[in-house]
Amino acid sequence: MKVEQLHGPRVKSFQVLELEYLLQEDSPEIFFSFGLQRGGHVFVTCAPARLDIMGGIADYCGANVFEMTLNRTAIAACQAREDRNLCAVTLRVGSQFKPNVHLSLDSFYTDGTLKTYSQVQEHFKEEPGTEWAGYVLGAFYVLLKEGKIDQFPHGATIVIKSNIPVGGGVASSAAVEVAALMAIDRLYGLELSALEIARLAQIVENRVVGAPCGIMDQVTAAAGTSTKILSILCQPDKILESVSCPSNVSFVGIYTRVHRSTTSTAYIDTRTGAFMGLTILKAAFSSEAELGSAEGDRAQKISEALADNYLCNLSVEVFREQCEHLLPEQMHGAEFLEKYAETVDTVTQVDPQKVYPIRSRVQHAVYENARVKRFIAAIKNADKDPDNIQDYLREAGSLMYESNASYRDLAGLGSLEVDGLVSIAQKIGEQGGIYGAKITGGGGGGTVALLCHGNVENSLTQILAAYKLAWGIDGELIRGGTAGAFEFGHILWELKELEPPTHF
Repeated sequence: MKVEQLHGPRVKSFQVLELEYLLQEDSPEIFFSFGLQRGGHVFVTCAPARLDIMGGIADYCGANVFEMTLNRTAIAACQAREDRNLCAVTLRVGSQFKPNVHLSLDSFYTDGTLKTYSQVQEHFKEEPGTEWAGYVLGAFYVLLKEGKIDQFPHGATIVIKSNIPVGGGVASSAAVEVAALMAIDRLYGLELSALEIARLAQIVENRVVGAPCGIMDQVTAAAGTSTKILSILCQPDKILESVSCPSNVSFVGIYTRVHRSTTSTAYIDTRTGAFMGLTILKAAFSSEAELGSAEGDRAQKISEALADNYLCNLSVEVFREQCEHLLPEQMHGAEFLEKYAETVDTVTQVDPQKVYPIRSRVQHAVYENARVKRFIAAIKNADKDPDNIQDYLREAGSLMYESNASYRDLAGLGSLEVDGLVSIAQKIGEQGGIYGAKITGGGGGGTVALLCHGNVENSLTQILAAYKLAWGIDGELIRGGTAGAFEFGHILWELKELEPPTHF
């Protein structure tokens, strides 16, 4: 197969080169009846993993978060089909994945009417090993459901190739969603913006896959850059600024190989508890706000702060003085439903049979948001004032350790292995160039973020060795700095059959 590049960068990543080689070699993994066809245009897009430096699961409570791209990527190769089939092909090795999944565009409809999100979600869960296709083919349904296109004129095949660890806490799913949506956008000429792509990708994960994640992963995958760190206000998805990393400072991820997932019971229960707390506070201050007094005025201000359903609009001071005592330490689901009915969260439901921690879950969100703001200020000061950089890095590192403890003690999403790795990093400390460490993303395992200064290669080697000695697990370094999906753009290839050699 001849692959001719018509558009895009000539310097290509190893991931893209590998895909190009598979095409040139007529790989049967790619070329078959429901795979790519031997001829025509192929759009190639790319989206990175992300390192959650600070903010994490407070994103769904409207927090400010601090996110950077990592040099692991998901790439999508998309080609138009002549029929109405949608086909997803994964090149990821693993028996848990069915390598290709296909369906008809018509399967999104019943008697000419689009199915509901719950019906489509069930469709992708029908056959074991095909759930992954929801992240890819579910994007077509979301584009229809959200009115971004009236109808697709033809089907498509999308080949996904990713070297991002699944369950690694570095947003592997968001990278796949964003890469797939970018490829679909190019194929059908939809001209969606970076934030539109991010919002749609979150809907794919929330409503089609059924994972109640926030939006920071998708925003970083779509709008992140290779040289800056994004400060994002998740209300719902405002990029506040792009922050430079101070000279000689780096953020490094260590994948603990302890898998975590936003569909896990612990993650969902933590989110549910936070929204139960929000509901309780809104009800309390809504009734008090009706009083014509100074207390009524204070209640009105808090009620207004919570009007958009973001707990992180409460300052730590206001929360401690006026809100914290109103929240029960825990509450039975049945009792909550009887008093308040459902929460405002559209992607989780209160289980009447469960007992949910409430106060601690809200505390984590409010305190974490405050930590993020102080952390970003410290990093910016370190960049502006290099003579006092160590003081600012100590402050930032201390906030990371606080965040890690809050994940464990307040959010209930710690991990023994992660805490062990963080403890090792803390013992090496600033004398080894390690100023801070914390759990990331949805918690419960995954990847640890490290704040480093100077040459830390020996320290990183020591951390990995000590972690292996303590837990028998080979940790994996994941470093940062690669283009987000929009910075990458797209590559356009034309596939042509090679002409047979001429013999004389």
